[in-house]
Amino acid sequence: MKNSLSKFVPVTLLIALLVLVAPPNQAQVPTTMTQVSCSPDGPEFTVDGGAYAHVMSAFWPIGSKHTLSVPQGYGVSYNHDQTIMFSFVTWQWSGGSLPGSTITVMADPSIQQYVATFNAQYLFGIQFSCSNANPCPASPGTILMNGAAITSNTASWQSPGETILLQAFANSGWIFAGWQAGPNQSSAGFQDTVTLNGPMTVYPIFVPAKTVNFSTNPASMKLYADGVLLETPTSLQWGESTVHNIAAIATQNDSQFQPWMFMSWSDGGAMSHAYTVGTTPYQETITANYTPGARASFQTMPGGLNLTIDGVALPPPYAFVWGIGTTHTLQAPLQQTDAQGGVWSFSKWDDGTTSASRSLTMPAGSQVLGIGMIAMYTGQSRLMVNSTVAGLPVTVDGATCTTPCSLLRPVGTQVDVSAPASVPQGANSRQDFLGWSTNGASPVAGDWVAALNNATTTINATYHLMNLLTTTANPATGAQWSILPGSPDGFYDSQTQVSLAVTTRPGYKFANWSGDLSGTVPSGTLVMTVPRNVMAQLSSVPYISSPALNNAVGVTPQPTVAAGSVASIFGVNLASTAAIGPASPLVQTLAGTTVHIGTDYLPLYFASPTQINLQVPPDLPPGQQTVTVSPQGMPDVSANFQIARNAPGLFPMNLGGQSYALVLHADGTLVTPDAPAIIGELLTVYGTGFGPTAPARPFGFPVPATPPYAVVDPVSAQVGASTLTVESAYALPGSIGVDAVQLRLDNTVPSGGNASFQLVVNGVNSNTLLLPVQ
Repeated sequence: MKNSLSKFVPVTLLIALLVLVAPPNQAQVPTTMTQVSCSPDGPEFTVDGGAYAHVMSAFWPIGSKHTLSVPQGYGVSYNHDQTIMFSFVTWQWSGGSLPGSTITVMADPSIQQYVATFNAQYLFGIQFSCSNANPCPASPGTILMNGAAITSNTASWQSPGETILLQAFANSGWIFAGWQAGPNQSSAGFQDTVTLNGPMTVYPIFVPAKTVNFSTNPASMKLYADGVLLETPTSLQWGESTVHNIAAIATQNDSQFQPWMFMSWSDGGAMSHAYTVGTTPYQETITANYTPGARASFQTMPGGLNLTIDGVALPPPYAFVWGIGTTHTLQAPLQQTDAQGGVWSFSKWDDGTTSASRSLTMPAGSQVLGIGMIAMYTGQSRLMVNSTVAGLPVTVDGATCTTPCSLLRPVGTQVDVSAPASVPQGANSRQDFLGWSTNGASPVAGDWVAALNNATTTINATYHLMNLLTTTANPATGAQWSILPGSPDGFYDSQTQVSLAVTTRPGYKFANWSGDLSGTVPSGTLVMTVPRNVMAQLSSVPYISSPALNNAVGVTPQPTVAAGSVASIFGVNLASTAAIGPASPLVQTLAGTTVHIGTDYLPLYFASPTQINLQVPPDLPPGQQTVTVSPQGMPDVSANFQIARNAPGLFPMNLGGQSYALVLHADGTLVTPDAPAIIGELLTVYGTGFGPTAPARPFGFPVPATPPYAVVDPVSAQVGASTLTVESAYALPGSIGVDAVQLRLDNTVPSGGNASFQLVVNGVNSNTLLLPVQ
C-alpha cells in the first residue's frame, strides 16, 4: 500500500489544497483511495464513463457508488498496432472475482483495488525472403510450422510462451539459405525453434539455385567442397551469393602414380579459401591447377642433424615431393648439437655453396630422378665456464663472458681464460680467487690456458669467502690490539679462527666487549663465518706519568723536585676540564680535582685532564714521597717521586724558536736578542727549586715583601765558560714557589751573541738556556 500511495502524492496534495481553500463552515467528507487496472496492461476499460488503458487511481467518498466496465464485453480488443489480441475474462478484487463485464461497486476503505483480467494472444508471422531479403516472386519452398505446411507469407494468433518448431524445405530451383537472426530463436540449419515471448515475425531466406562445376588440371583429381571430398569433374547446386569453402589437396597421385602438386585455383584463391557464388543466371566453373611433382631429399654430414625447410625446423629424414618450377628455402643451422652432445658448425653444401641459407627451384625434368643435397658440418669443442660466484665476469681470449657461459672453438684450439682476483660481496665481504678447477679437479692458481681436445671441457673458477673483521675501542685511542693471525686489510677466510686481545693505554681500563664478543675478559676468539665487528668498551681512569712530580720549568738535569718549589704532574684523566686557580692564595681544588701528599692537600695553580701545576710542601724531607690525585667521579691514583734539597730550574722564554732564560734588565724590561744583557748591569733571573730559605717560605701563600726570604745554600752562575758569583738569591716577594737571583756580568763573559746560561745551587746544576749578551 505504501508504494501504491507514493504514485499519487500530487493528487493527495491537490485534495489537501482544496480542503484548505474550502469555506470554513463547509462539512468535510471522508474519502478512500481506490486503484483500477487491467492485467495484462493495454486493453481498454472505463471507470464512471471515463476510458483508460492503464492503471488509474481516484479518491472516492466512502460509501459512494461507481461503475466499472469493459466496453467490448466478453469480445476481443487489440493493442495500438494490432499485434496483441485481448479477450475479457472477469473483474478481480481482494475477495475474489465479480461476474459481468460491467459492475457497480461502493467506495470502501477495505477494498483498495479492482483488476480487469484478460487473456492475450500474440501475432506470429512467417515472411518468406528471397535474394538479399527481397520479397519472393513465387513460393520458393515450404515451411512446416509444428508439422503444418506453409507455402506463402502468413500470420496467426499464438499463446504467450508457446514453443514453435519451424522447418524449411526449398522448391526446385531454389536453395534455402538460412533463417534471419532474431530474438527468441534458436536456428540449426533448416530448423528454427521459436519461444514466443511477444509478437514477432520470422524470415526464412531462399536464394535461386545455381550450378557450380568443379574440375582439375590434369583431370580426375580430388578436392573438397564444404568439407566433402569430391571426385572431379562434378557439379553442385549452390544458391546465388552464398559462401562456401573449397580446398585443394596439396599432393596427390594420378592413375599412373605420378605425383602432382597443387599450384593455384582458377579464381586466384588460396589452396583453402571461401568461394562466393555469383548472381548471374549462368553456370560457374572453378578449376584446381596442378603441376608435376618431383622428389627432393636432403642429408647432413654427419647424419642426424637438423635442417630448416621452407621455414620449418625439421628433424631427419628430409624427403619431399615438390612441384616442378616451385621455389623452396633451405637453411642449415650454423651450430647444432647431436644426440651425443657433440657440437657441429656448418661448413658448406656438397655442391660447394658456403651460404647456410639458400633457395632452390625444382628444375624441369627432375620428376624422373629427383634432386638431393648434403649439408656438410665440422666438429666443435665446447668450453663450459662456471664459477662458485654467480654471474662472474671472466675474460676468454680477451673477451668478457659472464658465468655460466659456453663457448665453441674448433677442436684443438688453445684458449686463455682469466678471472678477477677479488669480487666484492657487499661492504664487508668479498670472494677471493683460489684457482681454476678442470672437470672437477683441484683448483690451480693463475689463468687457465689449454687446448680444447674434447667434445666438452668444463672449468670452474673457485673462490673462497672473505669476511671483514672490524675492531674499535671506545674511546678509540684507549687501547692497543693484538690480533692473531694478522691480516693486512682486516679480511679473513670464512673458516679462520681469530684470537683478539686488548692492552689498555694509560688512563683507561677495560670494561667489557660489545658487538660480536661479550664478557669482561680483555681477550676472545671468533670464527669468521660472517663479517665481524668487535668493540672494546673502556672506562676512563686517572693515570700519572713517572716521575709523579716534575720541575715546573721543564726538563732539568735531575729527575727530582725541591721542597717549596713549583712542580707539574703529567698524566691522563687528571681532571674533568682545564681550570686556572686564583693567584693568591692558591686553592686546593681545581676542576673537581684535589692533590695530597699524606694528609697535606697541595695548593694548585692549574689543573687539566693531562697536567696539574702545584706547590710542593716546603717542609718535605728529601727522599721518596708519594702523591695522590683525586679526580671527581673517578678513583684515586698515586705515584712516587723524589724530593731533593736543591733541584734548581730556570723558567724558559721561547723567542724565534729558541729557549732563553727569563731575565730582567735593571729597569725591569726583558733581556732579549733585541735588548741583550750589558756587562756590569744588575740582572734578575727567575726560576724555582733553589732550596730552603730563611725564614722558611709560606705554603700556598705569597712570599711577604719583608723580611727578605734568602736562599740558604750557595748559588753561582755559569755564563759560557765564566763562573760568576751572584749578589743575592731569594724567594720572590709576592709570588708562590718562585725564586730569583741577581748578578752582574763581568768582562770574562763572551759578548756579542747568545751565551749559554745556568745556575748551580749547592753544587746542583739547573737546566741550560740562552742569555743574549751585548
